[in-house]
Amino acid sequence: MFDKENLKYFLIWPMSVLLAIFFKYYGFLKPDFLLINNYLVLLLVCGPALVVTIILVFNKI
Repeated sequence: MFDKENLKYFLIWPMSVLLAIFFKYYGFLKPDFLLINNYLVLLLVCGPALVVTIILVFNKI
C-alpha cells in the first residue's frame, strides 16, 4: 500500500503531533511560568512546522 521511500513522510507527522502535545501539556502544568500564552500558541503552530521543515531539508541534502 505504501512505498518504502514514502514511508518516512508518514513517520514525520507523529513527531509533530507529539511535539505539539508536549508544548500543550507543559503549558497546562506551568501556567504561571507562561504568563503570556500567546508564546505557547506560537510554539504549537511553529514547532511542528519547524521540525517537518528541518527533516525535509536534511533529506534533500
